[in-house]
Amino acid sequence: MQDNWQVLLKQEIANQYVHNSQEWIDLNISTSGLINLTIVSNALVNLSIPQRKEQIYNLLKSQVPHLSPGFISLYTLQEAKSLNLSPPQVFDPASIQTWQDLAIQAANPQNQSTAPQRELSLPRTVTFYSFKGGVGRTTALTHVAWILAMRGRKVVAVDLDLEAPGLSTAFNLKPQPKYGIVDYFYERSYLPEEINPKISIAEIFGEVRIPNATGRLFVVPAGSLNLDYVSKVDDLHATTVIDGDQSLWSVFKREIYEQLKPDILLIDSRTGINQWGALSLIQAADEAIIFLFPNEQNKQGIELLLQSLQGLKDLSINFVFSPVPDTTKIGLSKVKQIWESLLNRIKRATNDKYETDEDESDLDNAQNSIEELLVIPYLLPVALADSYPVQGTQDYYTKIANLIDEKADEIKRSNILNTNTIDERWNIIESLQFPEVDADAADQKQDLSLLFQRTTDFEKFLDNTTCLIRGRKGTGKTALYLLFLKHKSVAQKLAHGRLDNTIFLSAHGRFKDSRPSRDEFQFIHQNLQPKNGTWEAFWRAYLLLRCHQENLFQFPKGKKGEKFIELKRIINNLPRETWQSECTQALLELSTNSELRLIIKDAINILLNEEAKNNSQKLWFLYDDLDEDFPETGGVRQQALTGLFQLVQSCDANRLTEIRFKIFLREDIWNRLSFDNKSHFTGRDIILQWAKIDFLRLALRQAIQSDPFKNLVDRVAPIPIESIDQASEEAIDKALELLWGSRRRGGNRAKNVSRWVYERLTDSSGTTFPRSLSILLKGAKEQELTYKGKSSIKLRTDRLLQGNSLEFGLKKASEKRCEEIKEEYPDLIKFFDSLKNVSAFLEKEPLQRIWQDSANDIADFEEFASFLSEIGIIEWRGKEQRYKVADIYAYGFGMDRRGGV
Repeated sequence: MQDNWQVLLKQEIANQYVHNSQEWIDLNISTSGLINLTIVSNALVNLSIPQRKEQIYNLLKSQVPHLSPGFISLYTLQEAKSLNLSPPQVFDPASIQTWQDLAIQAANPQNQSTAPQRELSLPRTVTFYSFKGGVGRTTALTHVAWILAMRGRKVVAVDLDLEAPGLSTAFNLKPQPKYGIVDYFYERSYLPEEINPKISIAEIFGEVRIPNATGRLFVVPAGSLNLDYVSKVDDLHATTVIDGDQSLWSVFKREIYEQLKPDILLIDSRTGINQWGALSLIQAADEAIIFLFPNEQNKQGIELLLQSLQGLKDLSINFVFSPVPDTTKIGLSKVKQIWESLLNRIKRATNDKYETDEDESDLDNAQNSIEELLVIPYLLPVALADSYPVQGTQDYYTKIANLIDEKADEIKRSNILNTNTIDERWNIIESLQFPEVDADAADQKQDLSLLFQRTTDFEKFLDNTTCLIRGRKGTGKTALYLLFLKHKSVAQKLAHGRLDNTIFLSAHGRFKDSRPSRDEFQFIHQNLQPKNGTWEAFWRAYLLLRCHQENLFQFPKGKKGEKFIELKRIINNLPRETWQSECTQALLELSTNSELRLIIKDAINILLNEEAKNNSQKLWFLYDDLDEDFPETGGVRQQALTGLFQLVQSCDANRLTEIRFKIFLREDIWNRLSFDNKSHFTGRDIILQWAKIDFLRLALRQAIQSDPFKNLVDRVAPIPIESIDQASEEAIDKALELLWGSRRRGGNRAKNVSRWVYERLTDSSGTTFPRSLSILLKGAKEQELTYKGKSSIKLRTDRLLQGNSLEFGLKKASEKRCEEIKEEYPDLIKFFDSLKNVSAFLEKEPLQRIWQDSANDIADFEEFASFLSEIGIIEWRGKEQRYKVADIYAYGFGMDRRGGV
């Protein structure tokens, strides 16, 4: 309820005259603006009638001087009792049936109570309405009905444009049913009680046969056009009550549902303000699609309509501009202006708000583009057609169908989620698990074969020339590394036979416990150079040792093995399962002894590469955790990694074609490396990126680890886990809508949840973080469970995780990502900390001041801003002349996210 002048006036009068339960007032404002007022109060005792009127007139004049009094009745309690007066009845929204009812109700918001919101149920009734004709309303309905039927919906289209019917002709319905809805209504309006009607529901509809459609389309025509039809329409009243207390429409809807069980009813309404338009919009509609030509005449008519409809709190309204003659950006500017004006006229009722949905202050929220408008251009083939749909024009009506489809899906999800008890709903939420995909290999509970998501980069990764896998922290490098070591068969299956004869070995990383620690690498670094050793030689010796530990080769016997005797003696005496000091000492010896270094080269060539070639095999050597195990201080990381890449170059130069290196490295570390011939790796590297479809597949893959949730998915959009990679984005989206819903909130301007999650976990450089997805979902589940048992909180019934829960999870994910970016760039910690409470939209000068105070010793400002953009922290928005901090960082840095334009 809005705090407007009517509400305030009633409160002021009540404050002065109503002091107990027996006293009351009845205030009504006529549509012409007169104040009609009845007061029953003992505050009027001992006052004459003129005194009473003078008192109330003075009050009204002080509160609403712009209005005139109408009927004013002022009584004491005793006087009211003698006249048998009683307080007004509580306003019943169901009593609104006509435009007059709407007008009176709209003029008197002070008498409105918070009506219970109508329960969402199938079939959903969508009314296609226009204030004036000639806007393509019927044409749109036929195309939308066709599209919905092609998608598998069972649709019933009803012609309630009784004074100018034509829906059956538009559909070219053959054969025509014997009767129409006018005959059906007329018989039931005038039939004597206890006499059953002769015209059954089955006799007033026909079916439109649609080739290859998975759904069905039925049409209820108005009736056969003849003199009898004219007489019946003139005699009918849309407000007729039959069978005791039922309206004509409620009887029809019940019987059509019993007969056909449709998903959607589409009503072609009469234009303008009349009784059948009132029935279509007020009594029947769950949703109104309002068509208008973009001119002032249509705008004023629709504004009047919206003013009347503002009290129907559960009526969803969308606008379609048709036919628009100029769909260029310039031509659409006027359309957009009218559209935004109408949207501002729609007053949201308080029971549309969900306590667990954020009043979204998204940075981009106000940047709704013209393409979100529902616009149908002037289409000559449609204008000249005798029947519909017109092939090749359906795309223009798809957005309308999407709106209707989306709501029908929401109802279906609500029905599915509400078939369980409230306790079962919470049990499903509690069963959801969102493990981080690159969790430590020691975690035996995690089955990477079920959680690993094959992205579009996977094929590039398999390429023999690819040896460097770059990515930001949290982009899935370790998941890829572990896949080939923990789940070889799964990896080979994902590779579709390309790796059937490939051996995978962890040359360094967490998969193998027996490996040097950070301290041991520091010790090696300190002793290599004084003993004339090199990091390239170290990595070669380390590789041979790992192959020996994994029994990938045997030293040859006899004369062929003589050259390897000393090497064999050193290696054979080393422990295989644990890394001990003698392993470190052995590697130092093998890296610094010039003779042994040559022998190791031969061993890798002969014992590994040649042997693999003879066996038609490939050897993959995988390297991970290079950021963890090599400290940056003292140049250890720079020199060690340079040596590793020199080893790769050396093997390539010596044509060791059966040996393939796969080095997983943080993007920032690679960017800071400097060594000769770094360009050797250009085109032989990939940067891990997550397309939206890959990201959503991962979300679903994680969610259906819960069997109860998977059972829900099987009822909506069955997607076996082994088929996730083949499923379309639309199918994945529908399954995930059970988890987090379709849109952030009501209305076609609200952001799609899947898009919202993807964009919020993507930085300004286009890098998306799958690890952050797990954190977001885990945090959302945690927040959702805090609502358990709280009856005061209204939860959306079409999803398990509310919008506010996702917002909470996003903050958790952002905080973690901010921790990671600080680890990646420790020199920037002071700068990052300085962003707290700063606007996430920064003009150049404020950002420059922060740089001056916290990072001016790192680089000059332009270079610094360019670097921040390169690593995904900010992006420059030229139109607004300011920087935007990516959401995935704005939350974690504690920035102010208000102020988007």
